[in-house]
Amino acid sequence: MALQPVGNQKTRRGISWTSVNCLIFAYCDQASLPFSGLKKGAIRFYLEGEWFAPSCNDGYRVAQPHGRIVCRNGVWSGHFPPCVVVSCSTPPPPIPHGQVKWYTGTHASSVQYECDPFYTLASESSIRCNFGQWTGSLPVCKDTRCYVANAVHKNGLADNKNATLDGQFLQVRCASGFVPSGARLLCSRGTWIEHRASPCQEANCTVDEIRHGSLMEVDERRVWRWSTFRNERKPTFVQVHKGGTRPPGHQLYVTCESKDSRPGSAFENITTICKYGKWQPQPLCPDSSS
Repeated sequence: MALQPVGNQKTRRGISWTSVNCLIFAYCDQASLPFSGLKKGAIRFYLEGEWFAPSCNDGYRVAQPHGRIVCRNGVWSGHFPPCVVVSCSTPPPPIPHGQVKWYTGTHASSVQYECDPFYTLASESSIRCNFGQWTGSLPVCKDTRCYVANAVHKNGLADNKNATLDGQFLQVRCASGFVPSGARLLCSRGTWIEHRASPCQEANCTVDEIRHGSLMEVDERRVWRWSTFRNERKPTFVQVHKGGTRPPGHQLYVTCESKDSRPGSAFENITTICKYGKWQPQPLCPDSSS
């Protein structure tokens, strides 16, 4: 006949006792094991001399392989703690334009990164070893050099793929039809410090002599209006002579001698505009004698 537990259960000095038909047995409660990471089995109570092999949750490993936890006189005995936190066995994740400077791989330890030459850390690392896995956000290495393509005001700048180092001014090269404006670009940690104008501006056009014709432009002159008894500005055409320059967008009117000598057809008019340092179309007049 099986023995049935009777009487009261008592605990003294961490030892559990149960009276069964006037007999006293010591037992161990698996729920009383306070160790982190220990995976609890389906059996809760163990009698004197009974044991189990510890197994661990994810992120932990068994501290002593082939070890046992044994119930002796109502007290657990064995290698404690039975489970230890797993370290990170693989190297930390890599980052673009940088590398790992220092790490240990132990649980809760962090990683230090450093950037390649000409790069600087734009954000700090939060990479840590967490129960055998690398977690957190990677740092970002930012290029401290500046490039023409990243400038906001770059009208007329020649395509220059060379980098300007941090703290240096851009060596200005202007495209055809542009000249330096005097504005300068300063590289500061990968960002241009700019003025509101581009370092290059559209070039002026030189006025040259034209054969078999003349150049005219619109000018404003003050004239006296008897009807209003005051000076007023009146646009009028004036001849332009060789020498000097005109700004971009300025218009000249080319008056050519006509091949047809009939009255009223002695001239042909062409408009030319200053664009990118050149007159477009080029002011030319044909030889009227040919």
